[in-house]
Amino acid sequence: MDRLLVNIDFKHDNSSLIEKAVNLAEQHSAFLELFSCCYNRSLKHSHMFDAKQELKAEHAYVKQTEAKLEELCLNIEALGIKTGFDASWNRHTGEGIVRKVLRFQPDLVLHSIQPHTRLGHYLFAPVDWQLARKCPVPVLFVKQRPWGDHTRVVTCIDPLHKGDEKGALDRELIQRTREMMDDGYSELRILHCYNTLPQEVIFDEHVVTDYEALQERVERSHFSSCDELLQEYGLSIESDMVDIIKGEADLTISNYAKHNKIDVVVMGGVARTILDRLLVGSTTEHVVDHVDCDVLIVKHPDFVCPVPES
Repeated sequence: MDRLLVNIDFKHDNSSLIEKAVNLAEQHSAFLELFSCCYNRSLKHSHMFDAKQELKAEHAYVKQTEAKLEELCLNIEALGIKTGFDASWNRHTGEGIVRKVLRFQPDLVLHSIQPHTRLGHYLFAPVDWQLARKCPVPVLFVKQRPWGDHTRVVTCIDPLHKGDEKGALDRELIQRTREMMDDGYSELRILHCYNTLPQEVIFDEHVVTDYEALQERVERSHFSSCDELLQEYGLSIESDMVDIIKGEADLTISNYAKHNKIDVVVMGGVARTILDRLLVGSTTEHVVDHVDCDVLIVKHPDFVCPVPES
């Protein structure tokens, strides 16, 4: 990774976000760009200004934000990391960040996700949803919990995912994860969750009669598909770092992350239908909400960003 973009929101504590960004920048000798999409509703709707004065006030507000970013940059540069900063006035924060991504072309975006609604839970806010749905590069949703000295990462694959029969998304997940990690500081695990049909939903008496054989065929299909994919990376389903677990994906991933002290969960961001785009990744939201670690969202390599650059 050569270029990292860090979204700074001065309404929240950015210490964990910056610490992890610095960690990655040091490992990869990457350039770090601090960005803030700022907007002041009170200033925008004030009747004290005419159009010219309003524009001048907006520019002054952006300059104040840039000054804060510059101060952060100076502290980071003191660690020997090349940094830059940028601020943009935009009412729609999510789209403003995506437009910055299109201009800057980073390898990774780091975005701090805040607890919402319920104490200690991380339900997606509108800006989070915008990034999860529209950002064309991987987004690391950062929480306050620090990484361990040996960062533990789990990549969640699904070779039998409908619409991705060729496994392009899984390969993108593994490739992007390896790009982010450093062999000296990180440990990569692979997880696949699968479900077989519950017997109560099968109505064909001939199928019911052979229910156990059907389940075995489904399970063999999951195991063989995973093994075929992993062999491309010198792994197999017998590897110590690979786990294939039967169960609902969201609950299984959450429990797995907790029990294995995972620092980063890597998942695919998929949205194909209108309904998917509205509810993109209910699994993703559940995982983000329940795991006490960061979550990296990676798009399919054929993903087309719906946001214009300007």
